[in-house]
Amino acid sequence: MAETAVNEMNITVAQIVAATGGTLAARVDSAMPVRTIASLADAEATDISWVDSKKWLTAAEVSKAAIIIGAPGVLGSDHPKALLVKDTQAAVANVLELFAPPADQPDVGIHPSAAVDETAQVAASARIGAHVRIGPRARVGEDAFIHAGVSIGAETQIGDACELFGGVVVYERCTVGARVRIHANAVIGADGFGYIYREGQHRKLKHIGTVVIEDDVEIGANTTIDRAKVGETRVGRGTKIDNLVMVAHNVQIGPACIVVGHVGLSGSVRLGAGCVLGGHVGVADGVYLADGTQVSAMSGVMTDVEEPGSRLFGAPAQDHNAAKRDLLRVRRLPKALDRISELEKKVAELEGAANDRETG
Repeated sequence: MAETAVNEMNITVAQIVAATGGTLAARVDSAMPVRTIASLADAEATDISWVDSKKWLTAAEVSKAAIIIGAPGVLGSDHPKALLVKDTQAAVANVLELFAPPADQPDVGIHPSAAVDETAQVAASARIGAHVRIGPRARVGEDAFIHAGVSIGAETQIGDACELFGGVVVYERCTVGARVRIHANAVIGADGFGYIYREGQHRKLKHIGTVVIEDDVEIGANTTIDRAKVGETRVGRGTKIDNLVMVAHNVQIGPACIVVGHVGLSGSVRLGAGCVLGGHVGVADGVYLADGTQVSAMSGVMTDVEEPGSRLFGAPAQDHNAAKRDLLRVRRLPKALDRISELEKKVAELEGAANDRETG
């Protein structure tokens, strides 16, 4: 069985109902303490779980959970364990916040082992962990959490209430907005991958631009966002980037985008607002994706997408429905080829019979 967190905060059913704004089944005691939130399979008799699709109703019926969060149209209004809510995912998010353990944060102030340049500005309310390096003329804003081993380059700006986890490197002259979370070992502002081939060797192009991360962005572990050759690489407000994503020089990501793990954005790619890129998507140099474009996992986008809200699939990516039809046709090819072979044999037999009659 998977390990789950133990409720050390004495959270009761009544508190969970208040947090979700839901309606509790009559059979559940609102004063009962809840141990944790768990999956349907792992939940014990003092746990809460959830169901957001009818395909999980069988699992819900055999779950040991004391309470199951769900919408009336999915779980049913007469379910004996139901905590009925309008939006299951939002309700689960609220419950997860209730049970979230306290964050491991450095103390307010600067750790004695940190190396902070005398020209850097660090807000009095910021938390600077062990072995952090902050370069000349850099600025760290109010209530920022800078965990152990982070490196912040010269003239880089880190906004208020940011959190940079262990091993993050933000190169010189980058700007990070407010409330940005950057997870472990992400690298912001490394040189873009640019060379010209001259006299039998690759000559490196200097990248003298910057990176701008707008407010409320989250960047996953081991993601890299390269600085621009000239100008800026920019990540728009509220965008969420998963682990192991590669963002090349001069890329422009619009607000509220979702970029899933192993995506690769080539140089000068432009994403409109609210784009969603599935895992392992690749986007070629300079391609533009209109607002709300959705690209399915493992797809490769080679040309501009001008129509907002487009759904793409395949390599090269095309309209999602057209790509599915093409894939279905490809899967039918073996049977079609077998049928063609049978027809060729029959034609040959008929031709042979006709020749026999003509020569007979």
